[in-house]
Amino acid sequence: MMGVTSATAHDGTPVVVRPGRYRQFPSGHRRFALVVEQGAADSFQVEAAAGGSPYEECRTVVAAPGHTLADLLRTELPDDCDVLVVAAADALLSAPPAAVGPGRTVATVRAGGEGPAGVRARALLAALEQSDPGDLRCRAEELASAVDGAAGLRVDDPLTGATAVLSYASPTWSEWDAGFFRPGSALPAPTGRLRLAAGAAATGSGLDGQVTVKGRPVVRARDARAGSAQQVYERLTGLFHYPLVLSVDHGTVTGLKAAAAGSAAAGAELERLFALHPGHALAGALEFGLNTAVAAQPFNTEANAAATGRATASAHLVLGSLGHTPYELALPLSTSTVGALGTGTPLAGAGTDPAGDRARRHQVAVPVTG
Repeated sequence: MMGVTSATAHDGTPVVVRPGRYRQFPSGHRRFALVVEQGAADSFQVEAAAGGSPYEECRTVVAAPGHTLADLLRTELPDDCDVLVVAAADALLSAPPAAVGPGRTVATVRAGGEGPAGVRARALLAALEQSDPGDLRCRAEELASAVDGAAGLRVDDPLTGATAVLSYASPTWSEWDAGFFRPGSALPAPTGRLRLAAGAAATGSGLDGQVTVKGRPVVRARDARAGSAQQVYERLTGLFHYPLVLSVDHGTVTGLKAAAAGSAAAGAELERLFALHPGHALAGALEFGLNTAVAAQPFNTEANAAATGRATASAHLVLGSLGHTPYELALPLSTSTVGALGTGTPLAGAGTDPAGDRARRHQVAVPVTG
């Protein structure tokens, strides 16, 4: 077994990577590899034996500028290993299944935002240690069962009065990212997401009504080399504090209403994306976050889509699709409740927050401007 790979972070305290504590990697592999960027290589320390590690070999691979994850999989990483990538560059955070190969399990952690990469990664790696794949699967099955038993979903927002309905004969789960990492693919970590198809093609009618988006979005880019996802994210930062109301007709966004200048700027960015490609206006899915071990992070990271917040499950509206559009946006519905159509039983969002009833009694409606 290899020993500890160590270096000093900018504040003198390295980020400790404990492969044996990452329970979302399926059992079986005996080799582990950590991939980091060249500029952040001195911020991490791998403790190979921590947590009763099953790994006989642990290595650290440093990615030179301009290299992609696919490049490293082809030249630096064994075919039969578990791989954890901690990076800011989009090109290191995804790879096609053909590059990953059937023998590898790859998890990626986005270390974006301001400050040293190690500081940003610390909280996400701690959440990865605490993530319980068994609990995530149970939460996913419980939510899926409730959605399957409903005639549709209703999204209500007391802050703006917005309401939308999604009807379906049978729900279509287009992504199930809860439990163990899947061999043969590169998945964002920590996991804990379910995606319900909401487009007209999948449901027959699509989402209809008005939806209020507010909170920290997740921006995904099709072109991993472009690095433009961060620019889009920064233009949407007004949503952190101010709601934006989207009018949706049969699964297509047809109008935007801002509550303040902050969300008006975010609305302008959405309109720019709609003009760039009309597919960005398609509300193709509702995405639910199920991971209670993850806290919201102040940068563009998939962890913000997986985190539950204070709710039983969080909810995001997904615009665009990476198979067809340059970007895919997961816009948070942090002040809304997603409930079963007909019964009104809260399933996700603010209505499942134990403190939500008290908060809603003191909530003041926000008028929206056209």
